[in-house]
Amino acid sequence: QPNAMGGREAGGLAHLLPGYRLVKNPQHRAEVEEIWGLKRGQISPNPGLTAWDMITGLEDGNVGLLWIAATNPAVSMPDLERTKAALMRSPFTIYQDAYYPTETATYAHVLLPAAQWSEKTGVMTNSERRVTLCPAFRRPPGQAEPDWEIFAEVGRRLGFVGEFAFANSAEVFAEFVKLTCDRPCEMTGLSHEQLQPQGPTQWPHPDKEIEKRGNGESKRLYTDLRFHTPDGRARFGAYHSRGLAEPPDPDYPFVLTNGRLYGHWHTL
Repeated sequence: QPNAMGGREAGGLAHLLPGYRLVKNPQHRAEVEEIWGLKRGQISPNPGLTAWDMITGLEDGNVGLLWIAATNPAVSMPDLERTKAALMRSPFTIYQDAYYPTETATYAHVLLPAAQWSEKTGVMTNSERRVTLCPAFRRPPGQAEPDWEIFAEVGRRLGFVGEFAFANSAEVFAEFVKLTCDRPCEMTGLSHEQLQPQGPTQWPHPDKEIEKRGNGESKRLYTDLRFHTPDGRARFGAYHSRGLAEPPDPDYPFVLTNGRLYGHWHTL
């Protein structure tokens, strides 16, 4: 469960690649393959499974390994009884989290202790495109490690030693900013070293920009009326309301709306 803005920039959804690229777009796949040093066509054109597709994949036997990191699906997923039954059928579940015990830990075959946000250095982007370096201010307890270190170690053990040869999170971020070149979220002018004294900085921030931007400066996008589409024109989707599925009537004169408090977010 990454912060939403940073997760989308980094390709943290099943249909995305880093830099706001789409898995289905052949040009986007080719760009990432070139930067990662992969053979052309190595990235699948088919999006991965969504969270619910993973659950149904466990039901029909198409998911043979489930790796859950930093979330608690045994509480947060819809149709919980069905979800729990599917988790019980998982042939092999890895659960990577900073908390124990949780409801999901009951279904895990392997537990991997992860560092909390305060125990690892990384970068996040907020909803106004402001990139912030978040330095660790304490060491992880026990055997806990930052998530990126766990992923990199598994990658190396699977044989991808060169691809996961990161010494620290600054090197991970440096690889990521290469993938933002000429993309809407261009950050090629940013690094941990630069963000440390400069403070939170908005993208786009290409490396050709040498001026230092203060914390209070705001850059407004699309004032030139050009958008990130082939012809530069904005795309609008028409939506027509079909009304309530069950409108109120004299026998049932109520409309139910629901909400949540911040304490409900990601199961606390």
